[in-house]
Amino acid sequence: MFKSVQWKIVFLYSLIILFAMQLMGAYLVQSLESYYLHNYANSLEAQGRLISSFLERYLVEERYYEEYISELIKEFGGAHQLEISVLDRYGRTISPPSTVHTAFTSPSFRQQDLILALSGTRSESIRYDYQAGRRFYYLALPVKSGQTVVGALYLKGSLEEIDLTLREVKLILISASALVMSIAVFLGFVLARTITAPIQEVTSRAAALARGDFPDTIKVRSQDEIGRLGEMFNFLSRRLKETLQEISAEKTKVETILNYMQDGIVACDHQGKIIHLNPSAARLLGCESRELELKTILKTLFAEENVSLPAGDEPLSREVIYKDKVIRLHLAYYPENSFPLGWLVVLHDATQEKKLIHMQQEFVANVSHELKTPLTTIKSYVETMLHGAVRSDETRKKFLRVVEQETERMVNLVQDLLILSQLDAQQISLKLEKIDLAGLFQELAEQMAMECDEAGLELVQEDLGKLPLAWGDRDKIRQVLLNLLENSVKYTPAGGQIRLGARQLLPETIMVFVEDTGIGIPPEDQPSIFERFYRVDKARSRKYGGTGLGLAIARQIVEAHGGTIAVESEPGKGTTISFSLPLANSERAVLKQGGGNKEWEK
Repeated sequence: MFKSVQWKIVFLYSLIILFAMQLMGAYLVQSLESYYLHNYANSLEAQGRLISSFLERYLVEERYYEEYISELIKEFGGAHQLEISVLDRYGRTISPPSTVHTAFTSPSFRQQDLILALSGTRSESIRYDYQAGRRFYYLALPVKSGQTVVGALYLKGSLEEIDLTLREVKLILISASALVMSIAVFLGFVLARTITAPIQEVTSRAAALARGDFPDTIKVRSQDEIGRLGEMFNFLSRRLKETLQEISAEKTKVETILNYMQDGIVACDHQGKIIHLNPSAARLLGCESRELELKTILKTLFAEENVSLPAGDEPLSREVIYKDKVIRLHLAYYPENSFPLGWLVVLHDATQEKKLIHMQQEFVANVSHELKTPLTTIKSYVETMLHGAVRSDETRKKFLRVVEQETERMVNLVQDLLILSQLDAQQISLKLEKIDLAGLFQELAEQMAMECDEAGLELVQEDLGKLPLAWGDRDKIRQVLLNLLENSVKYTPAGGQIRLGARQLLPETIMVFVEDTGIGIPPEDQPSIFERFYRVDKARSRKYGGTGLGLAIARQIVEAHGGTIAVESEPGKGTTISFSLPLANSERAVLKQGGGNKEWEK
């Protein structure tokens, strides 16, 4: 109970009040007792002096009139409730005491008092009579005649009235003390409550803050130290809430950044144990467990048994190949007072970069190779004609036709590269509209009729029936189909067949296909035929004047329409290339109509 500040305050406050009241009460009772005893002693001594003056001449003359003395003692003793004894100069009792009392006849104190009185010294004392159960005041006075002691007067008075008065005073003081103590305890509780209640409120709010709960502010009821404590606690609560919100926001930002970073982040403590592993790092390492250690990861990546962590300021940077991936690793530690608090590992997947660099190098090599052959041919023919080696007009015309063909080939290559560049940069505007595939197929059949006849091929159009209208850029789709048809004509032997058709596969999609009975494509080459400058048979492709960019352009145009393109082929039996388009009344078409055009008009 006394562990509470409130009880301690009340207890100490009550002790102080009790001590003050007891001190005041004791002082008051002592003062009253001294006052009453002093008055009583003075009164008794005055009576004793008066009696002594009456007895003086009888004791000087040594003529004892016992009847007179007894009458005198009875008169004074009865009036003042005293016990009076008279003794001569020899210590003999002249008159018996008015009331016989054992304490009065006790030799022990009578002899002491009488010796003092007969020697001329006044003697007084207060003694408790256990038989009577009260106190008495004893006074021994010498009876003198001049300077000669002729006898002694011994008076005994009861202090019962004084004791009763003092007892009543004490009872009043005790009652008043009890009342005052009750009021003091009550006021102490009230006063202590005004101190402890705000402290308890601050304590409860502090406990709520420790649990992460931010309650309302404390109501400040005063401007004293307790009030200032409440104000500072409210300020602390607001600052702490703002700080935690900022920390939480920053933590959320950091976690979001780490979770959505393409680079892998692995954070470790100073012992090398993983404390954070973002999804990219888990994907690159092929693990999601945080129970691994940094050295284990490094051993796995470096394929080395002994891997030492860098101790200097320079981070460790290495490029490793792990599970067919090119990973750039950067390892550094974040120190405090030259002691590493932890390690930070950044893993960057450079596979695509390496692949792109390789593709760029291959692209440059392919373009250079494609341009080198016609340029070399043109140069040799032009130099021959310039040096006069060609004299006949027929030969000169033959050379010029070759130069024209090679120039046309380079022009076609540059145009295809320009189209791919525009598609990559999304600089081509798609003029979206409803497409009647039957009408489009008819135009293409008429355009390719002469080529098919010359190649001895049959071009067949499927009956589209009530096929819905497609949605897209008619000219771009026509270009895609034209590229596919030209490839089929080139790689289909005489007597073969080319089929052009379309069908609705899904509620919102139309699949368009070009099928031939040509030489087919080997399975290992099929995934790469839509890459730029890729040729299954490079010698034959160049023979037909192909650039290797037609299918790449077709894929870019189809993907720009939100579709996909695919190939199905079997060597010696033929090839089918199909791509998808949205229907004119489909949700995809509506989205394209609302935003697709803007996407390409940049």
